[in-house]
Amino acid sequence: MNLDDEVRRHLRDTGEQVALTPGMVDAVRIRASSRARRQRFILRGLGTLIVLGAIGGLVGVLSSRSNEQATSLNLAPLAETDQTTTLMSDDEPGDEDSSVSLASPSPTYETVARAATEDAEVTSTSVNRSSESRWTKVEGPVTGATTEYMYSGDRVLARVISQWFVRDESSWRELEIPASLQVIAVDFGAGEEVLRVAGWLGEDVCTRALVIQVRDGNTWKRYELPNEFATGLVSAVSAARLRVTDHELVLSRVEELSLDPVCLLQSRGIDVVDAKIVDGLIFATDRKAGRVVHSLDKLGPFEAQEFLDTGPIQRSVVSRSADGDNWGTTLLPGLRVAELGVVDGLVVSEDDAHTVHDGQRLDRNQLIPPIALGLIDALASSSGMSLIFEREEGLWFRDSSGEQPLEELTGLPSLWGRLGLDSAELTMVVETSQGSALFVLGG
Repeated sequence: MNLDDEVRRHLRDTGEQVALTPGMVDAVRIRASSRARRQRFILRGLGTLIVLGAIGGLVGVLSSRSNEQATSLNLAPLAETDQTTTLMSDDEPGDEDSSVSLASPSPTYETVARAATEDAEVTSTSVNRSSESRWTKVEGPVTGATTEYMYSGDRVLARVISQWFVRDESSWRELEIPASLQVIAVDFGAGEEVLRVAGWLGEDVCTRALVIQVRDGNTWKRYELPNEFATGLVSAVSAARLRVTDHELVLSRVEELSLDPVCLLQSRGIDVVDAKIVDGLIFATDRKAGRVVHSLDKLGPFEAQEFLDTGPIQRSVVSRSADGDNWGTTLLPGLRVAELGVVDGLVVSEDDAHTVHDGQRLDRNQLIPPIALGLIDALASSSGMSLIFEREEGLWFRDSSGEQPLEELTGLPSLWGRLGLDSAELTMVVETSQGSALFVLGG
């Protein structure tokens, strides 16, 4: 059925009978075609809008997922940035121009301000813990006994009352010391076959002599230091170091000089067994007469009379001789025993300007860290330079691997420290209020 027939059927159904002319049908056909085109245009427009909406929705979903992934990936750095910013803002208010030292892979050894990031604090803690675990405390030769440690050559010596020991690798061996000698120092630098010792010869404190004995095979050669004390004075040595070479004998010691009333009376020919000075009088026990009293005024003037007012005097001295007969004594500042070392064939002692080890005499001013109050000791070895220095909070150890307070090793405030080698192993003696302790690196 064509368009004309459709028109006629429509008119017939509506009851209208009209004469159809070719012009009328064309006009109807044109309007129908226009209506059809509008419908198709509208349908295409709707389809295009639907497609565009679907594409837009898909793009939105994909974009949302991408943003979520990017947010999750950047969450950790963003948190770190915020945390670092908070720390710097809290610790450095109003100082926009101040510079912050960042932690570097290699140790800087400088004190880092608290305003540095948490990463720097964690790095510092790791270095300290790593350094602490590198040291091992060495048990003494006599378990539970008070032990004094010292170095001689490249060996570690230990003293327990009158017994002397040398450390052989990981064990201790007792040295054969002359029974007649009260030993105060041992030189093990040339080995046990030519052992050198210094000590008191004799039991009587008033007449005993300070001597150095050198072992040569099975015999001992003796050198006696002159008694330079005033009449009635006696010496009590608390610490000593000895070095003997082919050219000289050197004894460093810290001693206390005091006036002994027994020795003073014996120097006047009065034989007593004990005595005590009280208000210018000497109350004594005479071997024959029993209890007696002597007046200091009647004894006459004596060289040590000044000790009645001052009391005991402590001093640090170094005595040296080229032949064992002629001795010279040098009074040193301070009350710590001067360490000795052999450098270029000569025995040298440490002082305020230099640290001393065998083959090394190092300038303290060139090695002391900028933040330190003083340099206690320094030792150069195959692993680099090792230092013990003082800060306001105590003594610290430093080497190429880091630094740490000595109190972390001992558990107590450290008073003094000394570095040394024991058969090529780096060791350290640390002194506290409860005695000294020996540590070995990597043991």
